[in-house]
Amino acid sequence: MEHQNQQLSSYTKNSKCMNFFFHTLSGENALKGVHRHDFYQIILLEEGTANHVIDFDLYKMPTHSVSVVFPHQVHNIELSPDAKATVILFDSLVFCSEMLRNELKDYNIDLQKRINFLSLENNPKLFGELMELVNTIRAAYVDMNPVRKMIIKLNIKIILLKIIDALPDTTERISCESDTVLYSRFREQVDANYREQRKVHYYADLLGVSAKKLTAVCQNYSGLSPLEIIHDKLSLELKKAIALEELSFKEIAYEFGFSSQSALNKYIGLKFNMTPLEFKEDLQRRILGKKLR
Repeated sequence: MEHQNQQLSSYTKNSKCMNFFFHTLSGENALKGVHRHDFYQIILLEEGTANHVIDFDLYKMPTHSVSVVFPHQVHNIELSPDAKATVILFDSLVFCSEMLRNELKDYNIDLQKRINFLSLENNPKLFGELMELVNTIRAAYVDMNPVRKMIIKLNIKIILLKIIDALPDTTERISCESDTVLYSRFREQVDANYREQRKVHYYADLLGVSAKKLTAVCQNYSGLSPLEIIHDKLSLELKKAIALEELSFKEIAYEFGFSSQSALNKYIGLKFNMTPLEFKEDLQRRILGKKLR
């Protein structure tokens, strides 16, 4: 299956603003095929519909919906013939992860998954506000200077904040600030160490809490146990590697810290009830929006 690894520099080369770009997609000029990139992407669907697969989950986007794709997520979008979408590309400096980690930490619970797709079909007022911000960005981009570059960055942040603000409320799950910090730190540590460390006690010790406390916090915020979160991360990255990377199963086993290819095969069999080859075929169908089973 053909796929691409895109870089923001391929869009911004010789442009006026080196960490930002935007363009319009239609059913005719949509990027074909599975791809991932090193930048953030906001897709605002103005007309028509789309099937958008992000990390093997299919989102059916109606008119007036929004999708935020994070760096290194695998995705594939198919637009209807009458579709029109504005796409904004930007790097991590514009996204301002420090703001989310600090001032907006209560909203940063599983944020990536939550803003991969948001339908505003029943909120045309908000979608109109987002498009007004897009038009402000367009006007500033036409005649670029340092001030207008800041205007672009500010308006992208406002678009993101409005999207986050429109998400279903999760504040009733938040018990205290220290628990929020603990959960966020656990997810960060899992992202950094899941290949080598898959024991709950390792993370509990690293974070200075008991396994029981860590379990209670994870259940409160996500409904999952720490072990389920660890294995969800492992499974997702395995899916990407098996579906997209030109690696043998033996090489993948080594990359992901399995003792042998047999151990990887056993994990796939227990977790997904498939052989490795069946699993690969299933993943390649899913990324195209077609389920094998």
